Amino acid sequence: MHRGITFTLIILTTALSACTSNSPSTDPSLVGSWQGMREEHGKCQFLSWNTNFETNGRFSITFFRDAQRTQPIQTERGSWSAANGKNEMKTDGVRTPEIYEYKILDGNTIHYVNTVTDPTADCQEDYAFTEHRIRN
Repeated sequence: MHRGITFTLIILTTALSACTSNSPSTDPSLVGSWQGMREEHGKCQFLSWNTNFETNGRFSITFFRDAQRTQPIQTERGSWSAANGKNEMKTDGVRTPEIYEYKILDGNTIHYVNTVTDPTADCQEDYAFTEHRIRN
């Protein structure tokens, strides 16, 4: 009887592992809603945004013209994967992903550095920013 339970658990664990092995590598500490803002007088045009990282590897980012987030510009959606301090975000309809190095400062604060120059990006300068978790 004991061997039957153990065998069943092994089979279930193997089946679950097979199901999850096809899912994207998503750092669970990034999952949730975040907000960020570029410096008002930095190298890049001012923007504020809200980001949502889902456990299924999808993201959405809504960009705003103002710090109060009352003047939306657009929302982008795509897929993300993050591990070992690198977050790769591929926006739907865009060929190349954006790759950021990130460092978790605490459970509610993450610092990003965009290290890859992307000719399609709105800002050609390397830039850094911090995002803060949004509590619902």
